[in-house]
Amino acid sequence: MSRPDLPISACDPPSTAHDGEAEIARLVERFYTHARGDPVLGPVFERHVADWDGHLRTMRDFWSSAVYRTGRYSGRPLDVHRRLADIQGEHFPRWLGLWERTVDEVVRSDAGGPLKVFAARMATTMSARLGLAPEFGAGS
Repeated sequence: MSRPDLPISACDPPSTAHDGEAEIARLVERFYTHARGDPVLGPVFERHVADWDGHLRTMRDFWSSAVYRTGRYSGRPLDVHRRLADIQGEHFPRWLGLWERTVDEVVRSDAGGPLKVFAARMATTMSARLGLAPEFGAGS
């Protein structure tokens, strides 16, 4: 299990990689179903995602690389999000809360902890580097 005080690269990958890819696929699909219906996040995604199949494929690759270290994703998420002028600080804790609830709903393996830890670090780091100051924990 990962320790929250270690960088994600120092965390051990989950031991259930055999079903990990299918679980990541279910998680990504379910999360974006929720996100697209969210009154705050949904409109932002709808404005910026034209190819949902491509976006879901990219997100599956991203989370597979983040958690299982598959190396399938090589993009630069911060650069992508810098181009989205309508992202606000309030989006990060909302996204994180929705992600964590979806992980709890979908993930049955030991990947749940690393998925949440990585997402929390990513949300905190990305919001700071974008110059946004969300209040994590206060409404996520």
